[in-house]
Amino acid sequence: MSGSAALLATLPGYSQLRRSQHWDCRKWSAYREKRLRETLAAAARIPFYTDRFGAAPHAASFTEIPVLRRSDVGGLAASVRGLHSPEARLESDLSSGSTGMPARFIFDRSHQRGRFAARARYLLESGWTPLHRSAWVIYLPNGTPDARIVGHRLLLGTRFLSVFTDMEEQVAWLRRLDPHSLYTLPSNLDALVEQLSRSSLPSLRCILTGGEVVEDALRRKVRSVFGLEIADNYGTTEAFLAWRCPRGRYHVNAEHVLVEIVDEDGAPARPGQLGRVLVTTLQNRLMPLVRYEIGDYAEPSEDGCCCGRTLPVIGHIAGRAVQLFRFADGRLVSPWDLMVRVRSDGAFRQFQIVQRTFDQFVFRHVSDAPLPAEERDRLAREFATVLRAEVRVDFERVEAIPRTPTGKYMTVLSDLSGTVAPGST
Repeated sequence: MSGSAALLATLPGYSQLRRSQHWDCRKWSAYREKRLRETLAAAARIPFYTDRFGAAPHAASFTEIPVLRRSDVGGLAASVRGLHSPEARLESDLSSGSTGMPARFIFDRSHQRGRFAARARYLLESGWTPLHRSAWVIYLPNGTPDARIVGHRLLLGTRFLSVFTDMEEQVAWLRRLDPHSLYTLPSNLDALVEQLSRSSLPSLRCILTGGEVVEDALRRKVRSVFGLEIADNYGTTEAFLAWRCPRGRYHVNAEHVLVEIVDEDGAPARPGQLGRVLVTTLQNRLMPLVRYEIGDYAEPSEDGCCCGRTLPVIGHIAGRAVQLFRFADGRLVSPWDLMVRVRSDGAFRQFQIVQRTFDQFVFRHVSDAPLPAEERDRLAREFATVLRAEVRVDFERVEAIPRTPTGKYMTVLSDLSGTVAPGST
């Protein structure tokens, strides 16, 4: 689908989403049941799922369907391609594989229309407009569906710069443009805020982010410097999952996806409990994803939102499994408290925490001078306090923390991602 066609096809979908986000429980229940029934019927026509299901699945037994792992996606895609002639051009995109396992996903037009419409809702209701000056400092490979629509000439005020551009050049470019809105990765925004001020971007009214979890420390910093709130979204190559409304709650794009949050045993996680995120696409009949484990952890929430939208709400989003610390007793620990304590020191231009084993960590840092012994001891105590475990911390001073191929800074990495601790199930 061309960029122009995709933009035009987005408009009716966006208009519908403006209405559906205020549906009552009865309408939502009927919609989910209908879409889930259609999705399972489409999946049952694909040999990969036929073998997996054993029989045509029903919505009533949906939670009994096996979880789709990332390692299964290649087989699913091959099975879908096998239903079409080798010359058929199927719309697809490659997920970056920040978990270490890249995968290619295939989409049909209805999925892309729904995805773009959901993004339009997020952008427009967060304060972005296509006519005002808008700076996008991101990474979008040429030829991808997102690049064709987001970079279209009809979005008159939109300007792009690669996130790989030198930071000084990014700052100079933003000062010249003086945008009304800025969209970038949270880690890149963190670096930009260090060198920008409200007076250097006087027209800035809207800050949007995606691709990474936004830390509370960054929200406070942006609030202090610009007097603005970050409007972030929770999206992946596979689907556009959720977005943070102006009242601060993450709303699921329930017209587009069904999101489950389950514990390590596959049971629904309790509100406030960290669980694995499973996604079922509701608009892709070509290659539907059914109970797909995307590799993220989040907390469910039973609360609504005072904004008036009736879309389901997600609690705290912890991010990739690769960003969670794992321990021998089966505990999963979010890194954010530790990161806040490290950032409060102010001695590091950049840092990265890597978990090597259950009790061994590496702290990489970019700083003007080596860490004195007393500072290393203090940080080691912070690790022990936050992690509630005796751990060894090795310190490495480096010239720079490299970005991933998609332009992200991985502040936390765990070599134990996917490891099952001794004695756990």
